[in-house]
Amino acid sequence: MEDTTPVDSSERWVDIDKLLLRNGNLVGPGFEPGPELREFLQHDCKVLCIGAGGLGCEILKDLALSAFANIDVIDMDTIDVSNLNRQFLFRLQDVGKPKAVVAAERINGRVHGVTVTPHFARIEDMPLEFYQEFTVIVLGLDSLEARRHMNSVACSLLGFDEEGNTDTSTIKPLVDGGTEGFKG
Repeated sequence: MEDTTPVDSSERWVDIDKLLLRNGNLVGPGFEPGPELREFLQHDCKVLCIGAGGLGCEILKDLALSAFANIDVIDMDTIDVSNLNRQFLFRLQDVGKPKAVVAAERINGRVHGVTVTPHFARIEDMPLEFYQEFTVIVLGLDSLEARRHMNSVACSLLGFDEEGNTDTSTIKPLVDGGTEGFKG
């Protein structure tokens, strides 16, 4: 049964605001704390989660509960009964369905104010323009080949000025949370 109890918005983001409204040891030189950061996360920042398996389920949950409101997920796999013990977004009745679609439905149904858009596809089949839409790309992959492909995509998104300097507006942060089989 889905929990549809509304969360008081004044309480929901208390912990996120603690991070976004003050300076810290891990922030860059241009970091300016302020309420507009949460506004950015909730309205302007678009995150792509690649993979909806064991890592992807955790990544999607964490993003949705951390003020990111515009999330896309891409996965080419379908749910197998062997996934159910470690991929908590899936149930027995989901076996055979696309992981990206079911994960998006589950998050959308549980976390108010978040929109997860699924893509049941191979990452190699998506055009470069697809990846340009996102502010951040997070990998939850278990394939070294797929991780290398996404690194190549992120590098090919870079633009340069006439002097050969990187145009910082073209940088897409690539967060790799991947594993390699059972090696972690």
